[in-house]
Amino acid sequence: MEITLSLFGTATTVSDSTGLSVEGLVTSFNAATPWQLSLPASGVFGLTGPSGSGKSTLLAALAGQRRCRGKISFANTVWQCGRRALSTHKRALSLGFQDSCLFAGQSVADNLALARRYSRRPVPGEECDQLLKAFGIAPLLHQPVELLSGGEAQRVALLRQLFHNAPLQLFDEPLSAVQRTQVLRCLLPTLRDFWARYPALVIWTSHDFDEIQLLAQRCLWMDAADLSAPLTLPEVARHLDTQGVGDSCRSRIEARVESLQESLLTLDLGGIALYADRVAGHYRKGDTAAFLLEAGDISLSAERPGLSSMLNCLPVMLAAKLHLADGRIRLQLTAAGQVLYADISRLSCERLQLRDGATYFAQFKAGSLAGL
Repeated sequence: MEITLSLFGTATTVSDSTGLSVEGLVTSFNAATPWQLSLPASGVFGLTGPSGSGKSTLLAALAGQRRCRGKISFANTVWQCGRRALSTHKRALSLGFQDSCLFAGQSVADNLALARRYSRRPVPGEECDQLLKAFGIAPLLHQPVELLSGGEAQRVALLRQLFHNAPLQLFDEPLSAVQRTQVLRCLLPTLRDFWARYPALVIWTSHDFDEIQLLAQRCLWMDAADLSAPLTLPEVARHLDTQGVGDSCRSRIEARVESLQESLLTLDLGGIALYADRVAGHYRKGDTAAFLLEAGDISLSAERPGLSSMLNCLPVMLAAKLHLADGRIRLQLTAAGQVLYADISRLSCERLQLRDGATYFAQFKAGSLAGL
């Protein structure tokens, strides 16, 4: 079904879609490769690719901050048609930058209050208080924004977007200056929890694929101005490996929540119990939780170990071995239909006499599961 709207002085027809639709979008950056994109009205999508490939240009064009041609519509409203475009403030979106762009001459509280004042979907005050605490911003409320560190300013800017709570939220490297432990331990679980309760269409741009793996189920890939439709995370991981820009090897695992008691989370992975401690998010029984496990944090045994301080012991099958340039061996393991990677020394590989297709036992600490 199609509907006709009177915009820009002429009749404009849009498809009956409640999500984001981009048709033949051309900027000075991608004249030879018009962008096409279709995304639903809610969900978190990553956007990554090599530096200079056009990711920020795409976000700026969607936000109306970059001159372009083509058609953009969201929630059955045309934002851009041909060369005519709605101004940024008339689009139901927010855009966050790496350099924060806070309002100078005002306090942190003033910046956040402005976001709430102009929000079309205001977040309840109690929820805002919880976010202030989770982001560690409460002690900074009365500080002028000029006195914030880079990481503090990024946290305030990100929080400002959550307070605004726009239907379409665009982020451009929003956590690049924030301490990684804080990102993995607290901020990403809080964000995931927020968008589960306040659905929006989120495009999260980052060179840190771990961030994307913990927030998104699918990802856009941009390379030399060529935009690929939403891909699965393993497909994007292969692109990163091909480009040689992949991060250190971490496994993304999904498991069902069983319980959360005193910050110790119990998960079910295909009938096997896993434990994660120091958990920050809000979890309910039956939820699916995604987390990362560093390849170097796994210890492999040929036989089931006895009692150990390592709470997690997972039967795994060895699928493949890869010899790394630094002399270590990267093992590809499978468990309950999911893939894990473990890095071990060549000596350990020889001692264990590892064979493809054989079953082993992977051990790791409850504190090794990141992003929960």
